[in-house]
Amino acid sequence: MITQKVIDTLYKQYGKAPKSLDCLDMPLLFDVAGVHHDVSVEMDDNMNAELIIGSIDEKSPFHRLPMHRIHAIVPFENWVAIVMHSSVIFLNKKDKRVSIHLKPMGDGFMDRLRRSLAR
Repeated sequence: MITQKVIDTLYKQYGKAPKSLDCLDMPLLFDVAGVHHDVSVEMDDNMNAELIIGSIDEKSPFHRLPMHRIHAIVPFENWVAIVMHSSVIFLNKKDKRVSIHLKPMGDGFMDRLRRSLAR
């Protein structure tokens, strides 16, 4: 079961993108979730790669993901997680279900500074 604690651990453990796209477990994504989610990779003229998830509506910002924004691809029992800086996309292994977690925004530097000056 994927809990909030598990999601928080994903954000901490995969806080940065890998040095190379070769470090991402792309075969896992295609083998396990590719069939149900119509997953593909598209390259443009400048050799910028995008991951396209066909099971997500084309109007969604999560339909096309720049590959350099993906921090990790992590398997779970029934889901595959695509971890990015501020969101995690969960693709179900057995059907077309998709779940997206958005990381809550924390206080920015200015908010913390104002709070400390107000004391």
